[in-house]
Amino acid sequence: MLRIYCQQTTKLFKYETLIMGIKSFYASHISPLLRRTELGERLAMALVAFQAKMQLAVFVYADSGSKIFPDSETDAIFSDLDERSREIARRFMGRQLKSPPNGLMLHPKYFYTEEERAEAARISADFNKTRRRFHFPRYLVGPESLYYHHGLRFAPEFVKQNIAGKLFADVGGWLGDSALIFEGYSPEKTIIFEPFPECCRKLQKKIRKHGMKDDRYELLPFALSDKRSDCESFPTRTLDEIRPAYSVPFGLLKADVEGMGLKFLQGARETIMKDRPLLSLAIYHNEEEFAGIYQTLKSWDLNYHAEILALNPLTPHSEVTLFAYPAEWKETLRR
Repeated sequence: MLRIYCQQTTKLFKYETLIMGIKSFYASHISPLLRRTELGERLAMALVAFQAKMQLAVFVYADSGSKIFPDSETDAIFSDLDERSREIARRFMGRQLKSPPNGLMLHPKYFYTEEERAEAARISADFNKTRRRFHFPRYLVGPESLYYHHGLRFAPEFVKQNIAGKLFADVGGWLGDSALIFEGYSPEKTIIFEPFPECCRKLQKKIRKHGMKDDRYELLPFALSDKRSDCESFPTRTLDEIRPAYSVPFGLLKADVEGMGLKFLQGARETIMKDRPLLSLAIYHNEEEFAGIYQTLKSWDLNYHAEILALNPLTPHSEVTLFAYPAEWKETLRR
């Protein structure tokens, strides 16, 4: 049995070595020639660029049939945000136009800016150290949670002070990476929303393994949306519906829910109005999220400070987040 296993492993290694050799030849010889031709850059991206560190874009904005906004419309959507936020939004949207969907493999050498490559190199050791500490498989979690902490890590201190001791909502719990990270910000408790049973099982096993006590979190096996649904495979509730069950206000709402972000927000309006929590909301899955989330918040006249963050330097199709908090929190600096 051991001999058979070794033989199979050797064959697999030889196969992967051959594939990497072909990819390296393409990257070093064919792609540079191709990129000199008309439409060459787009063709080069479509054919697959690589090396040892290649990336597979599984969820692509363009796959959803969503509108790709030109720079002028993107600037109009986020007109009252800072220039850095608008730059991130324009860059994200521009790459949806340049990058063919359906599983494109991208390589930093041909796609990313010098700034992004430098940032990726800078955070790599810290991110991987945290990933290994929590024993998360490679490529199943990213720096958006384990390094940037959904925007919290480099947020002003007054933001961290104003959310401490309040409830955190982890909407889209996945494997527990966010819940584990949030423990470092002193929540009263983290309420985790995850509708898929297999994810719930893995999530609970993971956070218990790493010392998160049962009284530190509550796992609710449904998604949050704009209305209640008792669909057996994907039940939904609204945050406003469950809010009365808690005496402590919500201090943080983090939501990365595969395109349902706007519906989640609409079902959380009363909670946001009452509790005025920090918001960390993914806006990269579809047109509704990208254009609708900020415009909805703006229409509610909340008096929030908002900015757009890119929370993974080498993922052009994901991890673009709207980070917003009550403007009055800045006043705590004067106290």
